[in-house]
Amino acid sequence: MATGKNKKNLIPIGDKSIAVYASPRISAAMEIVIEDMNLIKGVKLAQVLEAVYAQGKKDGARAAFDAMHLSFKDAEKAVPHRNPGKPKKKKP
Repeated sequence: MATGKNKKNLIPIGDKSIAVYASPRISAAMEIVIEDMNLIKGVKLAQVLEAVYAQGKKDGARAAFDAMHLSFKDAEKAVPHRNPGKPKKKKP
């Protein structure tokens, strides 16, 4: 799944590993962070990564909704809406 310059990094946590795809610079930083990691530090790192991922999803959703809101405002401006007013009286 690694596309472009991203590199797959396996972070060992207990008897499992978490795959994290990142740029070479982030990969090097992760290697330093996980160099002397034990189980407790691994769990804490997983919690931090989950929080970062969740915040990224929220920020991405916020950006998508903001873009939709702006597009909706532009569409409202493009279609002028006027109240119909009083209907004309019919002649008997």
